[in-house]
Amino acid sequence: MNSLPKHARFLLLALAAAALVATSGCSMFRGKTGYELPPESRPLSIPPDLDAPATGDGLRIPAAPAVTAAAAAPAQAFTLSDTPASAFGRVGIALDRIEGVSISERSQLLGVYTVAYEGETFFIRISPEGQGARIAAASTDGREINSGAGARLLGLLRQRLG
Repeated sequence: MNSLPKHARFLLLALAAAALVATSGCSMFRGKTGYELPPESRPLSIPPDLDAPATGDGLRIPAAPAVTAAAAAPAQAFTLSDTPASAFGRVGIALDRIEGVSISERSQLLGVYTVAYEGETFFIRISPEGQGARIAAASTDGREINSGAGARLLGLLRQRLG
């Protein structure tokens, strides 16, 4: 190489560097990975810790206790330690969530829900009592109900609001 003129050596060195740079990205020097294939033919790579279902309790949802009419003992009127206005809202939410209850009328001013339950229509009244609110069932003629569907519904409400 000493016999070549200085500019030829420089040219040869420049050509070798250009060839090296040009071939460094060539797939001919790298192995095939499979990702050069069309998307539907590419291999699926799953991390080793994701090939089995999670067994920890972190994502487990606890079961909610079932409240049914059979489980609720008939009850009489009861008192909540809440304002009548707040109790009216809580009773409404509880009534909406009890299966078999349909609310036909709501009157917060009177503190009354007109409900149908187990084929009977009656009122659920929320009235002030001391520092709390009294929840009672009443027939359509205004008498308090202490038995039947009204008493069973009061038992369910007491369980949910207790």
